[in-house]
Amino acid sequence: MGYYNRSSAGPFKLLSLNKLKKAIQILASLGLGVGILFWLFTKENLDWASFQFELKKINWYWIILGIINLQLSWLYRAIRWQMQIEAIDRRYALRDLWAASMAGVAINYLIPRSGELLKCAWVGKKTGSSTPRLIGTVVTERAIDVLCLLIIVCIGFILEYDVLISFLLEEAKVPYWLLYLGLFGGLLGLTSLFVIKRLAKSQGGVFAKVWDLVMALWEGILSVKKLKRPFLFIALTLLIWSSYVLMQYLVFFAYPPASNFGFEVALIVFIFSSFGIVVPTPGGIGSFQFFAQTALVIYGMASASALFFANIMFWPFVISNIVIGTIGFLILSNTPNKTNSIENIEVQ
Repeated sequence: MGYYNRSSAGPFKLLSLNKLKKAIQILASLGLGVGILFWLFTKENLDWASFQFELKKINWYWIILGIINLQLSWLYRAIRWQMQIEAIDRRYALRDLWAASMAGVAINYLIPRSGELLKCAWVGKKTGSSTPRLIGTVVTERAIDVLCLLIIVCIGFILEYDVLISFLLEEAKVPYWLLYLGLFGGLLGLTSLFVIKRLAKSQGGVFAKVWDLVMALWEGILSVKKLKRPFLFIALTLLIWSSYVLMQYLVFFAYPPASNFGFEVALIVFIFSSFGIVVPTPGGIGSFQFFAQTALVIYGMASASALFFANIMFWPFVISNIVIGTIGFLILSNTPNKTNSIENIEVQ
């Protein structure tokens, strides 16, 4: 009995440490988001009474239109994912893919960056398919999304170059040399790809692994041409990203101080807000508000009003995702499994 306890203590201890590590990561992520939000509200002296006063100005019709637009984008994503999976396996029911996707979106608010892995695990369990292969389709999807976001950032910067440069130099007090350094860094990043390629062939090791990762992402993007209907895939991708920007534009009409903003402003606010989502806080809590507020201030909105409106652009959409994601989870719970086995995935 004593030998059994000693031999089994290791795995149990390791499991407990892993759970503790994940719990600390979740709490740290949530703490960062709440901390940023608290700092913003304190800085602007925006109390609940002021928030309620501004809330009376909101035209919820436009918010609802924005939410509908957002939810349609998730449907487009599910259809696009269905096409990807069909190319490597078979055609899965759209309902299951949509439900898993929405459940993954909801779980991201609790455990950042975990939703994509979990949705693959859920679909694998319900269909009996290989979870690693499903993860491969998601990696391809994310590579395409990164490319699309980069294109949108470039378009936004070209359209609003004067406004953005003026803000960076005059308001943010960014020195010229730092802008040039950023441009040089971007060019250096592109040049480094050729260097890494040569070092991967001659040295191997870490350079080979980095180059393999770059090529895997690039091959994932090129795999679109292997789909049965590649033009439909591209059209869905355009619909997804157009829906995001259109959603941003629609909500402007909900708040009088933003109602005169044009589509180009919606594009810049969307780009800034996307940077906020990248920050590892649950669903971008806090960081979304900071970047959205910054973008709105660039175009002349008062700082306190911009913070209020940034929250209006955030919370109703988060709540809608959680509600729809819960429905998706309930749909999955009532869908029978095709197999009792599932590849284990460690959510980092």
